[in-house]
Amino acid sequence: MKRIVDRMLGSSYFDDGLPIYVNRASENFDLSEHTHDFIELAYIAEGSGVHYIGEESLRVSQGDVFFIPVGTSHVFRPSAPGRGRELIVYNCLFPTDYVERLEQQFPDAAAMLAFFREPQRSWLRLRDPGEFSGWFKELFREYASRLPGCEAVLTSLIVRMLVTLHRQAQSEAAVSGSADTPLSRTSVEHVVRYIEERYADNLMLQELAAQVGLSERQFSRLFNQQTGMNFSTFLQNTRVEAACVLLTSSHRSIPEIAAAVGYSDMKFFYRLFKRKTGETPLGYRKSR
Repeated sequence: MKRIVDRMLGSSYFDDGLPIYVNRASENFDLSEHTHDFIELAYIAEGSGVHYIGEESLRVSQGDVFFIPVGTSHVFRPSAPGRGRELIVYNCLFPTDYVERLEQQFPDAAAMLAFFREPQRSWLRLRDPGEFSGWFKELFREYASRLPGCEAVLTSLIVRMLVTLHRQAQSEAAVSGSADTPLSRTSVEHVVRYIEERYADNLMLQELAAQVGLSERQFSRLFNQQTGMNFSTFLQNTRVEAACVLLTSSHRSIPEIAAAVGYSDMKFFYRLFKRKTGETPLGYRKSR
């Protein structure tokens, strides 16, 4: 059976001379699969579900970031219908000619920005390294308030997102051998992204070093040099940051959260969390 794909037009979203549209939507089963004549950045703020994009169906959850170019068909679906199972997504839309304006405003990043309006550009997916959650919340607040200087603030946030996405795309291309970036830099970047996506797994330094073709000693030195901390500290920080997000955005129990970020030893988790944040997990949840 042939899929029915709707087409959305930017003229329905951009008004008052502002070439940007931002919303926070609870996805459902009513919206049809669609393409659009504008660029979309999407962030999974709450819940989990499936993103049907192009010819793929991807499991998505809080912290997933997507760049969706002009002409790519897609739709988000929650895991299941019903209260308490919502899939909440921030969407930021803008036309390709807005990106051209950004290239003129930021000449040092022009080539990076032009990357996103190239014909036949593929979609991108990124696990939030920590900044996107705050960026999308600020985008939504600024767009809703329409205070003086709104467009300047929105533009600065969009540029930061696009630059971060471009760096991710180049890093992945370099790891696959299609970009001319020093091996040491791309190897560590690849592992950092891997940790940010798979922090709950049983990650071992020696296995990750082997994965990128470096000796354990060489990898440790480069990792410390480029992140400012050793592998163990970086992994612990990433897990505690993920736990903080779950504590403030879900009603899951603390043992469930500990397990979700990679810790089965509750005593160790409590000690580590308090050492990193200055509060117990329960105290952190209550204070926020």
